[in-house]
This record gives sequence, C-alpha cells and structure tokens, in this order.
Amino acid sequence: MNMIQKLAAAALAGAALAAAGGAHAQTVTVYHDKPFYQAGWDGLTAAAKEAGIDLQFSAYTTDQFQAFIQSGLMSGDAPDAFTWWNGTKLEEIVESGQIAPLDDLWAEKIAAGEYDASAAEPFKVDGHIYGMPTGINRWVVMYNKELFEKAGIESVPTTWEELMAACEKLKAADIIPFNASIQEGWRGFVWFEELLIRTDPDAYVALNEGKLKYTDEPVRRVFEIWNDLYAKGYFTDPASQEEQLDFARGKAAMYLAGDWNIGLIEAGGLKPGEDFGAFIMPNVDPDVPNVVIVEASPLLISTAGAQKPEVMEFAKWYLSSDAMNAWATTPGLYAGNLKAKVPNEIIGQIADSAAKGNYRSMTRYWEASPSEIVLPAVEEMNRFMTDPSMETAETAMNNIEAIASQYWASRQ
Repeated sequence: MNMIQKLAAAALAGAALAAAGGAHAQTVTVYHDKPFYQAGWDGLTAAAKEAGIDLQFSAYTTDQFQAFIQSGLMSGDAPDAFTWWNGTKLEEIVESGQIAPLDDLWAEKIAAGEYDASAAEPFKVDGHIYGMPTGINRWVVMYNKELFEKAGIESVPTTWEELMAACEKLKAADIIPFNASIQEGWRGFVWFEELLIRTDPDAYVALNEGKLKYTDEPVRRVFEIWNDLYAKGYFTDPASQEEQLDFARGKAAMYLAGDWNIGLIEAGGLKPGEDFGAFIMPNVDPDVPNVVIVEASPLLISTAGAQKPEVMEFAKWYLSSDAMNAWATTPGLYAGNLKAKVPNEIIGQIADSAAKGNYRSMTRYWEASPSEIVLPAVEEMNRFMTDPSMETAETAMNNIEAIASQYWASRQ
C-alpha cells in the first residue's frame, strides 16, 4: 500500500477544502502550506499581473494542505499548481500519474543560461523533472554576532572542538548556545540528521535506504552526542512556537536551520550580514567528508493543469529572473535562477563556502526517508527533545526500528 492510499482517511477532510478553493476560469491558483511567506507571494502576484498573468495563492496549514492534495490525487482531480516536497515525498505522488513532467521547459531555461542543470536534480523522478524551485536551501548554523562578541568568541568555529569551546564560552556568559524547538510538530529530526551526517554520512544514506537499523551503533552514537548536549544545557526550551523570533530576540546565540529562515529572522529585527551570519556546521569527526543538508522545495503542475495554456504560461514565467526577483528576494530565498539577484549577503557567503569546500549535498531526512517511517520517527524525536535522556533515546530507537523494519520488509 503506497502513501496515497494510506492517507485516504485524512484525505476525506481535504475534500471540503477542495470544494471551497476553486478559482475563476483564467486565474492560476497556487496552493501551499507556507503562509509565513505571504510577502513573497504578494510580490509574485503583483509581478505576474504586470506580465499579464492572473495569479493567486491559497494557503492552508500543513495537515490540511496534505489532506487537500491527497484528496485531489485520489479523486483524479489534483489542483493545477501546488507546492510540495522533493525526495520520497515527490516520488510518492508522481506514482499517481497526475504530476506533469517539465523536462522541455527546463531544457529551454537551461539552454538560455537561466539555470544550471544541477538545479533540476532535486526534482527528478526516474529521469524526468517534475518541479520548479520555490527554494534550494542549505541547512546551516545562524549565529548572533552581538552574543558571540559578548561571550568573547572571536571567530566562527571551523571544527567541532571549536564549536564546543564556543558553547562553553556562551554558557559562562549566561547565553544559551542553541535555539531548537518542536514547533509545528516536524522539527524533531533536524538535530538528528545533522549529527548523523557529521559523524557518518554513509550511515545516513544507508538508514534512509533501509540498509541500517535505528538501533545500530551510528544512530546510537547520535543520540549519545545529542543527549550530552542537552545535559550540558546547550538548548532552549523545545516547547516554543516562535523559533525564528526566539533567535531574533537573542534567546540563543546559534540556530541550526534551513537558510529559508533568514528572511523570517530579518522580519524579527536582525539584519543578515550585519547582526547575524551563518556557517556550515563542522563535522564531529574531522575525517568525515564535507557534506551539507539541502532542502529543495518544488512547485508542481498537475497533468490537468499542464493542458491549460494559462497554467503553462505561468510556469514558463515563474522560472524567469523577473519572477524569482519578485518572489525570492522578500523571504530571502535562493531559488536557483542564475540571472536573479542574490537575496541577501548570507546566501552568497554560504554558497561560496559550499563551493570552495566541495560540499556534497545530502537530501533532508523529511524527504530522504519514506513518509511511513519519517512521520512516526519525528514524533519519537520530538519526545526525546522534550525529555532528553538515554532511556528516552532507547525507547525512541526501538520504536522507530519496529516501524522501519516492518516497512522495509513489506517492500521486499
């Protein structure tokens, strides 16, 4: 049974949303679960109007949104355009046969020099390209320059030992080192994936492919390191529902997050480059190759939408530098267009660091591992964050492995 079938019950709740979400005949409506980017959506709508495209956006909470999309896929009436996730999440809905391949459109844009071919890679399934980027985002450590200075930290940590030394200086200055929460229910995996790629990136890949158990040593080591960081008091209260604002308010000196958070932090009062910077977290083990988590968020066109001239006119325009400047600059996102403006100083610096360090991109856990495993696994990781101990970790590892082993056995 695939993910679309398993979410049948939840999809029924989305039917009402689908009925309520209709648009006028020539209007292109993009459905999404990212209302926090409203300023960007508004900028894109205004720019589209200037280009002669009648565009509107319709936002839902993530749970409602997923149910709405699944309802449309199950009924054979998927919306014309909507945002989604890459990796396994994209593979799951491409299986429905209702997502349009965009190979020709991408070939045109690459030939025009607007995109590098690598920008399309996160949106490929079985060799075909099924999405357009709303963001191609690296997961990095943002740091508050004023708090670093207050603690006497003179330079950005480049090794794990330097990072831990910085944490001790921050604690000595009564500053919490790291901001981390379970906000919106999905964030539990963030430190789990980061510590695993910083200790054994091959194990991370094997785990997501069902070739490593959640009770095996590489995973156990992650929980041991994670637990030790909690024991030392290095994290903020995980119950907060204002993660980006907490960092902007100075509740912690560092914040491990996707660089799509830069604009949200700026909205909280800190200026990127001036008040805060970012660095790629150093490896726990120095012999581990340079890797970084990359999250690529696609905008999809359904097969029904691809039959409508106004939808494909929008898709072609959306991949233009004009559209990307209107959309990505306000939220502070990098979306891959080579002719578009770099949205902020930090994005440019991180891109430069990744290129110079020859960093290997690794798909985020949320998209790299099957949904049937990810969703319950995140609940267990959330539980660990709210009650960090090796006893809680043991329970989490065993519970996740029970689900994972059953899933992979069903795929044989």
